[in-house]
Amino acid sequence: MARRRRASAFGKLASVGLTFALFAVLAFLIVELEKSGSQNISGNPLVIDGDSLVMQDVKLRLLGIDAPELAQKCTSDGQQWPCGRQARAQLRTKINGALVMCTTWGEDRYQRLLATCSTGELELNAWLVRQGWAVDYGGYAAEEAEARRNRAGIWRGDFENPGEWRRVHRSQASAGPHAMPSWLQKVWVWLRLERNAGGEIQ
Repeated sequence: MARRRRASAFGKLASVGLTFALFAVLAFLIVELEKSGSQNISGNPLVIDGDSLVMQDVKLRLLGIDAPELAQKCTSDGQQWPCGRQARAQLRTKINGALVMCTTWGEDRYQRLLATCSTGELELNAWLVRQGWAVDYGGYAAEEAEARRNRAGIWRGDFENPGEWRRVHRSQASAGPHAMPSWLQKVWVWLRLERNAGGEIQ
């Protein structure tokens, strides 16, 4: 009986210890995430394509999404259409000279700053995926599911995933998809989903 009580007490202590350890690791990762980025940039950006901006001479890649390449074409009702150029046009129209505020989260392998950008209360990364002008690349699965249901943007017909298109058309493609360390992306996605649950992201 005494042995069972000791085992039970040990199990509870181990559980508490594990919980504290997980919180400590999470706190460390959040601090590292903030150190990796934590820059705020605002202004009127130059829209390069559906997921790339230049602002204050800084190259920005919208984090968590992948838009069709400028030269990429999609198919709808048996007809090809320039979905890459349309994605850029839609982003330009949405910004329409408004002040854009971006928070960066480190660099990718092409020395571009990975960023979430907003105009007012609207997050552009999420908007692009929701409207069907980009696919989810980590953190925007719900927005992509909504775009699929609504057959929005590129989902109204057939298209090649931008990553696959780049592999086949290397000479016409820009720099490949953003690549942040996997642990960093997981923490960023968790933070974004937590904020989204609190109604802070539209």
